Amino acid sequence: MTINKERIKDFLNQRIKVKTKEGTIHKKNITKDDQIMEDLLQNHNHSWYQELWNRNKNNLDDYALIYRGNKITYREMFENMKKYAKSLKEMGLGVDSEIPVCISNCPEIVYLMGAASLIGAKLNIFGSHFPKDYVTEIINNSKSNVVFMEDNAYAKLESSVTKSNAQNIVLTSLRDSLTDNFNPYEELDKKHGLFKNRVNEFKLTNPKILSQFDFKQLGNEYNGEINAHTDMNQDFLITYTSGSTNEERPKALVHSSKNFIILARYHDKDINGITTKSFTSLAHIPTFSNTNLVSCISDSLMQGAKLALEPTYDKDFFVDSMIMHNPHYVAAPKSFWINAAKKLLYSEEYKKSKLLNLLMAFVCGEPYELNEERLINRALKKAKAGTAITRTPFSIVRSCEAAGDCEHGSIFYTLFRSYQNKTPKNKIKKEEAGLVHFPFVEVAVLDPKGKRLGPNKLGRIVANSPCTMKRYHNNEKATKNFFIQDEEGKIWADMSVYGYKDKQNKYHIRERIPEKEEKIPPFIIAKKILEDRKNILSCEVIFDKETNNYIAHIELQPDAPRSIEEVIEDADIRCSYLMEMLGANIYYRIHSFEESFQLTKSGKRNGKALLAEGMTNKCVRPVLKNYETVLKSQNEIEEAKRKIK
Repeated sequence: MTINKERIKDFLNQRIKVKTKEGTIHKKNITKDDQIMEDLLQNHNHSWYQELWNRNKNNLDDYALIYRGNKITYREMFENMKKYAKSLKEMGLGVDSEIPVCISNCPEIVYLMGAASLIGAKLNIFGSHFPKDYVTEIINNSKSNVVFMEDNAYAKLESSVTKSNAQNIVLTSLRDSLTDNFNPYEELDKKHGLFKNRVNEFKLTNPKILSQFDFKQLGNEYNGEINAHTDMNQDFLITYTSGSTNEERPKALVHSSKNFIILARYHDKDINGITTKSFTSLAHIPTFSNTNLVSCISDSLMQGAKLALEPTYDKDFFVDSMIMHNPHYVAAPKSFWINAAKKLLYSEEYKKSKLLNLLMAFVCGEPYELNEERLINRALKKAKAGTAITRTPFSIVRSCEAAGDCEHGSIFYTLFRSYQNKTPKNKIKKEEAGLVHFPFVEVAVLDPKGKRLGPNKLGRIVANSPCTMKRYHNNEKATKNFFIQDEEGKIWADMSVYGYKDKQNKYHIRERIPEKEEKIPPFIIAKKILEDRKNILSCEVIFDKETNNYIAHIELQPDAPRSIEEVIEDADIRCSYLMEMLGANIYYRIHSFEESFQLTKSGKRNGKALLAEGMTNKCVRPVLKNYETVLKSQNEIEEAKRKIK
């Protein structure tokens, strides 16, 4: 199902063009989306910076960025972008330059995005948790004479930077954009220790280091042109996958300005029907994620909204951050939302907290089940989410999920289109709401032979859109495998996940497709276990190769009415026919209210950690003893068998 390099190139070059079979555009046959795409080509075919300026040049005195009490206007933001651009040009950077960056959500990352776009360069934004040798490789492969880093990241990666070829290291501090160096949330931030300014300390040990002030001063010497006047196909950002398959060395993705400009246009009021200009969005997802850059940072600023920048990414700080910023729009992984729901519902410290502005709460990164959806919605209702704007709390919006979204560019971020009605069909069917994609996106479900499947048929989800990444960076093999074709020869960008579409043409994503397809995907077992919605909150199933058994990791509902023994016994009965098909047993591992699931650095549940844990004495299954059901571990069951023999 792979295609050659030339066909990939043709596909990338042609996907945004609107043509009839005859090869010319006829106005009378053009759909609304064709008209929008044609308008984008004619009136928006420029850089991200230029689009941002065009949209906000008449509201320069409105607030753009909110950062620990400091409010920065659009005028100040654009001025800083231009100052950064001049300094970059003075350092010899320009069109097609690749600039490595490791900075979290603070004003400086926004200034760098604008400056790079203005001069036609691209940012390679990596994470501070990346392996040290990988960071050195990223910096050296960029062939840049400068790397931008937050002092917290430099403290972790000093040896990586020292070993690299970087001649200039521009260090920022999270205190650089505080008003008069004052942080009104100092006490709250203390436990994370991120707001210490260590730039001068590091400057004493490395002469290559420049402070933020030093860097800006460079631009004072530059008097040349800074606007490269590039088009929307210009490489803009290199970001990274969430690490679902390789957390140690996540793949790098190249996105052009097109991704950001098109999504911004489809969120405009004349198309979307909603204005978000007066809203505040929260950007807290790591900046190496395209989801954060396009759907939180870019889209908020493109709509003239206010962007609250949060550098602390921690599920236990998530509620604090929302209370601090009181945003209207938040995107976060499901584990962050579940943890927040527990605090809002059961913690003495938070259960009186209100989120009155929270009108758009997006779950991103991985699929979540109806059980989890109900808990989150219950917490949002209790916190009176959104009631400052509407009389009754809204339900949570389902957004981009599972693998592939970073590659596909937030194609499921459709704002209110996923909200449930008062009598939604999905609730009658007792399933979660499906995902709604933008109208310019094509989505299909394929079987292993590339045949397109109809409603409710499980298969591989694929998509086509102008927002699909251009390529994997420095990884031709992965790029070639990413673009596949169906049995009719149509080229698709692979999402590499199981899923199906329902009869309302909404898509349900399940889990990443394993390298070798299993007899029954683990999520089928999980789905059966999750039928007990009153008692079970979450379930993740893995296959333990050593024992040839499945392990269902279960987290109970915080107020589950039944005992653990009863819950497991009922789950085992529901899964009995599956075990017959599998020729294997299912063991059950209960995660406590406090323990929950271990997460990756991107905030998703860590499947590799569950695999590494394997079969332990915490994994039990029900057995009959003296006419009563008891829970036994594998070791206890094997020992009992030996005694009988």
